[in-house]
Amino acid sequence: MGISRRCRSVIVGTDWWTDSDDVVAMRVLVWAEQQGMVKIAAVGMSACMPYSAASLDAFLTAEGRPGVRIGIDIEATDFGKVPKYQKNMAERLNGAKRNEDCEDAVRMYRRTLAEMPNKLDLIEIGYQQVLAALLQSPGDDLSPLTGLELVTLKVNKLWVMAGHWENDGSGVENNFARNRRSIVAGHHVCAHWPTPITFLGWEVSNKILTGGTLPEDDNVALALRDHGFPNGRSSWDPMLVLLACLGDEEEAGYRTVVGTAHVDVDSGRNSFDVHADGKHAYVVKVHPDEVYREAIDRILESCVRSDL
Repeated sequence: MGISRRCRSVIVGTDWWTDSDDVVAMRVLVWAEQQGMVKIAAVGMSACMPYSAASLDAFLTAEGRPGVRIGIDIEATDFGKVPKYQKNMAERLNGAKRNEDCEDAVRMYRRTLAEMPNKLDLIEIGYQQVLAALLQSPGDDLSPLTGLELVTLKVNKLWVMAGHWENDGSGVENNFARNRRSIVAGHHVCAHWPTPITFLGWEVSNKILTGGTLPEDDNVALALRDHGFPNGRSSWDPMLVLLACLGDEEEAGYRTVVGTAHVDVDSGRNSFDVHADGKHAYVVKVHPDEVYREAIDRILESCVRSDL
């Protein structure tokens, strides 16, 4: 897998809550910016617990990327689980940012999109209620455009970790079907998002464990251990982030199935209609799992700092 040098601005959405692969993904994201592949415009948080902003801001600072604009859906407290890695990370890294210090996530997206002179890409590794609410947002003091108009004008493409696509494009997966909030959001985004979307599904990364080769005192390794995965975690989020930062499915080692994705508004089950003129696609691996695992682990290991 080569490295694309076409630098694009990105906004990244993360739940940073119910699993630890988000931590691995954020290291990949900062690495990609350091390689000149992307520019991190902002990060939106689609889930909220007491140490959300403190741990994420402190982690990004420790990774060499302080001052990232962070927005949060402060009402999104209903996804379950309270991972101890957030509290431990915030305390260990002296995280001082409070959830209340962050802008509302939808307003942050609107502000960032309105300010952008050129189109950017959106990357989503969490739940999609912020994106759905963005589409439905009216004009305001930041922009007279509706959210749908802003996205149409300012977004090139959306990259999403969601869905279970291997059984004829039909399955049930956490980011779509976690709860009522995520189901309704996934349904709305699939039905109304105006730009192309590429999905990386659960089946792509479930058996690809990364992060298990890091030193024990590394921040990513500590988060994985705190969450019960000292030997590495399934690579759903980091593989989607690397794919999106490369910006080309074939270059990243995938073929695509093109058509239209759907999420059933009652069950959260995803399905896919295959047709050549669709705006949606999901990816299928073309290499053995080891190729993708080694690519992620090389990135993680290259970012280990002696002062962590």
